[in-house]
Amino acid sequence: MRNYILAILLIVVQAQLAISESPSNSPEVGMFNVYFSLDEAIGYSDVRDDFAEVYAVGCNLVTHYFRGEYSLERPGQRFWAGLAEWLQRNPKQAEQLKNWKKTYGPSLGWTLFFWSTYVQEAYTQTDGGLKVLIGEMYGIFGPQKDWDALKTFVKAMSKFEEEHCPGSIAGWYIAEEPNGSSKQYSPEIANQVIAHIKSAESDAGIKQHKIYIDVSATHKEKEVAPFLKNVDVIMLSPDAYIWATNPPTYIEEAQYERIHHAVRTIREYAASVKNQKARVMVVLQTYDWNKSGPLQPNHINMHQQVRYALQSGLVDRGSYGYNPKWVEAPDGIWFWWWHDCKSKQRRGNGMTTINRWDANTEGRWAEAIKTELRNKENAVVIHGNENWSGKVHIIGDVIIAEDGVLTIEPGTTVKFSIRDHFRGGQDTKRCELIVRGKLIAKGNKKQWITLISDSMNRRQLASPRKARDGDWYGVRKEGKKAVVELENCQIKYTLVTP
Repeated sequence: MRNYILAILLIVVQAQLAISESPSNSPEVGMFNVYFSLDEAIGYSDVRDDFAEVYAVGCNLVTHYFRGEYSLERPGQRFWAGLAEWLQRNPKQAEQLKNWKKTYGPSLGWTLFFWSTYVQEAYTQTDGGLKVLIGEMYGIFGPQKDWDALKTFVKAMSKFEEEHCPGSIAGWYIAEEPNGSSKQYSPEIANQVIAHIKSAESDAGIKQHKIYIDVSATHKEKEVAPFLKNVDVIMLSPDAYIWATNPPTYIEEAQYERIHHAVRTIREYAASVKNQKARVMVVLQTYDWNKSGPLQPNHINMHQQVRYALQSGLVDRGSYGYNPKWVEAPDGIWFWWWHDCKSKQRRGNGMTTINRWDANTEGRWAEAIKTELRNKENAVVIHGNENWSGKVHIIGDVIIAEDGVLTIEPGTTVKFSIRDHFRGGQDTKRCELIVRGKLIAKGNKKQWITLISDSMNRRQLASPRKARDGDWYGVRKEGKKAVVELENCQIKYTLVTP
């Protein structure tokens, strides 16, 4: 006998949900620290397909993050310890390195070899689909103020792009977190780097590439704004890492509002130096900050993070204040970072863990990101098999697609926000669990399943309060294929009660 306790709202609706129009141009979606074959020279294995995997997820930009110290060749201090052996295994690349050094000298020749190889592999593996950020340019050329080398590098790389992989350079990556304690970069030098890049492009009559920089809005405006004066794209990290804490601890209630709060702050910083045209990209957390606890973000959290970051959002509620304001969506998103993801694969008679995103990667982040980047619904969409357990916080509508099965494990508590952050569904103000496929929520007598209001969530509300009826919409069947199986499942505080 099934137990239906309190408010179980199962409304069958034949009409499709309204689907929001997709933008005419796909947003920029990037991934930090994507490695390539040359990284095998410093011990990374199984990296030759990284570009293809990142591209398959939905990313269209990548960067390696190559700074000046990686190119040093001091006796006994070579960073690329396995380079000699790698070049022996790759004679074609060895010849290319020889030619670059012959033309441009040992140091600049090495840097050109590194980036030309990186750009070429990204271009080849994705049929020109991936574009590359080159830099950080400050780290390579800024400390020595070697402007002649900088201009030569820009001209040579642009020529290589034009001849071998057209359109493959997205832009020049000036610096990553220049205000960080380990760097303390000079804004004057950073702007000189930009000026010399533009001068080199102009002198050579080549197309202007965009100027990118990564900063943190947690620093004061007077420290950050001078770096933003002449850039085209501002990348924000780690301001939007909604699970990260210092020291690392388990965060049950992620602070999604941080994403749009950071976007608003950095736009204000850019406006203070009269650069309102700069595009803002939010860098999202794609790694497990606190490895001693449950995976964060897990699969459903990654879905929600991407869905929310791609739209406008409310700020100035929760811990920030009491006067909610809408902030327009960022112009794109990036993820930090590819190689903290672990996949278990069989090798011979045993299992090994490698840095990859595939079906064996914990959290199935690749699937979540890929789904949400293609999603036209104002809701998270679940395909395939999804399992919820423990405590789950839902911030907007969730759709179980026709090919999806959501299984909620015994003892699980699912808390639905009192606001629909995605503003979709039949009720744009309330969270809905919309079933087009199959929902299985079967508890037992000792471990009931509970679906309730999240009205006490201090990360979302300035004034948490007791739950009340109508806090969330409920469970809703949609379409002829919808199946809902409930046992020992308590559903409370929905819009309509029996």
